[in-house]
Formats: sequence, C-alpha cells, structure tokens
Amino acid sequence: MFTWFKEALWKSRTGICLIKDGDRIFFQNSTCKKRCGNFSGKECPQTCLLNCEKKEGGSVSGDGIKLFPNAKVGNQFFDVLFFNALPYRMVLLYPLQKKYESWLKRFNGRKLSRRELEIAGLCLQGLTNSKIMERLFISKATLKTHLNNIYKKMPEARSESWRKF
Repeated sequence: MFTWFKEALWKSRTGICLIKDGDRIFFQNSTCKKRCGNFSGKECPQTCLLNCEKKEGGSVSGDGIKLFPNAKVGNQFFDVLFFNALPYRMVLLYPLQKKYESWLKRFNGRKLSRRELEIAGLCLQGLTNSKIMERLFISKATLKTHLNNIYKKMPEARSESWRKF
C-alpha cells in the first residue's frame, strides 16, 4: 500500500512537507525542496501557509483537514491540503499545471477566439469575474458574453466546473 501511495505522489509531482511543533520541518520530499528550498530540521518559511491564510482571510491552524483548491504558491497554482494533528502538520501541494494545460488544449480545439482563450486561461488561474474584468478592462456584460460563447462552444465546461477544479 505504501509503495502505491509513494508512486502516485511521485508521478503527480505532489509536494509533501511534514512539520512538527508548529514550525520545524522534519521531512520534505524532493518536489517540496525544489519548491521551497531544503528546510529539513529548520524552521518552515510557511510560504504555502501564508498564501492560503491570505486567500482564506484567517488562520488555517488547529486540528483537522483544510483544503485550498487552486491556491497560488509562488508563481504556480496548487491544490493545497493541510492535515493538522497537532503537534504535527502535513502539507500536500498538488500541482495544477498539467490540468491547466489539458483544459487549454481542449479549449484550443473548440475554435475559441483569442479573447475567449485569454478569459478561459484567467478562469483556470482562479480569477474571479471582477478580477478578470479589472485586468482586461472590460464590463460585466462583455465578460458574460465571452463566457456564454465559451459555454456554447464547449458545453461540458459548464458541467465540469473547469473554473474551480
């Protein structure tokens, strides 16, 4: 069982970090070391934690499991899972790049306009409608038109929750 688990995490390039006593890292896999640097035995810089707390608007500490889908850590997007069984914390960083690329390939095959592809890409990055409107300098009605065109050309996008993974 453990071999399967290890293989599945390795193939997906999931980062694993185990922390004890609040902030001391006692294990990082190679993906996590690559992402954050080698902090084994040292205090955690808590990059993923701080980004998720900022997104959540509060602390993610305390016992239990907390999932942050589509969280930006550094310059990449991850599904971040915190498993807190104090004094231990396990952090899993599941990279979303392959999912993004897969969706963008699907979009490219549907004859979307350049602007529709741009909007789809921003949606995949987790931007809200208001952030997309602000970034592209477009109105709510214009964004709604583009999203409706995307849904017409790719109806499964509506039912597969491509904006939220």
